[in-house]
Amino acid sequence: MRYTLLLIFTLLTLISCKENKEKKERQKSNGEKPSSAQLISEMDDNEDEKLSINEVKGPIAEDFSNIDKDDDGFLTLEELNQVEKNQPNRPPRGTNANKDLSSEIDTSIKVVDVNTDFFISENIIGGIQKQMVELNGIETLCYVIKTNSQATEHQMGPWCPRHIEDGMEKAGIWFKDDKVYDVSGHFIANLDEFYSDDKWKLYREDGTVKVTDTKEGCIAAAKPEVDEEYQNYCVECLPEYFKDQVTTFVIPVTPKYLKTTQSFGRGGIGIAFNGVKYDPPAPTHAILAAHTIAPLDDHGGHVNPHGGYHYHAVTGSTKEIAQSDSHSSIIGYAIDGFGIYGLTDKNGNKPTDLDECGGHFDDVRGYHYHAGEPGGNQVIKCLHGLSGYTEVKE
Repeated sequence: MRYTLLLIFTLLTLISCKENKEKKERQKSNGEKPSSAQLISEMDDNEDEKLSINEVKGPIAEDFSNIDKDDDGFLTLEELNQVEKNQPNRPPRGTNANKDLSSEIDTSIKVVDVNTDFFISENIIGGIQKQMVELNGIETLCYVIKTNSQATEHQMGPWCPRHIEDGMEKAGIWFKDDKVYDVSGHFIANLDEFYSDDKWKLYREDGTVKVTDTKEGCIAAAKPEVDEEYQNYCVECLPEYFKDQVTTFVIPVTPKYLKTTQSFGRGGIGIAFNGVKYDPPAPTHAILAAHTIAPLDDHGGHVNPHGGYHYHAVTGSTKEIAQSDSHSSIIGYAIDGFGIYGLTDKNGNKPTDLDECGGHFDDVRGYHYHAGEPGGNQVIKCLHGLSGYTEVKE
């Protein structure tokens, strides 16, 4: 009798596993995403009904800090459901979307075309091309811009100090609670107090800082699951490691304002006039969970293996186009074609009527965004237009 019950239980388990596998295959073939509940069920190793940074992989790991709205280090079903609600079945960047957003376009909103004259032409590979591209089921005339995502107006770096006695001039910046901090040797030496965690120690007994000073070390440390040997390191990837990467930006020539906001995908969220990417928020939970720190340089940029040099903050280092009125200068374009402008105007005033994405309207520029505070880890917060995409190739 016991053998019979065991056999029945085994068969039921196999059938259930087969059905789950077939369901996943159907979802994959139909371009569907697993539900939030399915994600938690599949990834929740300790069965606490929430996901830590160590339990997630892929796009969720990379977007962890953006999804974790209460900043408690865990993703709950409610937080994942919110993403699912805002971004239903949205495909990865670089593919044509299945969802038709044409009904979401608001044609009453003034928009301004992308001005390609603003870009530094020497930084563009093969010139800027025009091409019809299907975006969310809508045939859209787009600019196709290819760059190596390498800054030319300023030096890239430095990032990590080499000794705990080094001053702030030998390193970059870091951020916490909307504030910017200089990553001096003193800052590195006191990370245990800064984060109230005595496991932090990025330096050796002789005072030298542990830095990823090879490409191999960079690749091992600059990922959601940091290799154990590079935990408690200052992560520094150099631009020359990935200087031959080509980043392609596909941006609508004429932006289309959507009634609904769109969450970021995995790719770049915009482009500066030097051809460098603006990226989504840095995945700070993944970085800090391994007791690593990946400083930005004073210009708001750093390097990773999946996109080379890119910006997470705007600090006024790049080319900008001044406006004829007191409005702040334009510094680049979001991936949906709307302009990104500096935070403060010529009188030092910040806009007071920004929407949830960091944008608003005026009669001259139509809808446009303003870059966030450098310490906020967000150039812009979401997209309000029909989005193009980025692709990175070696």
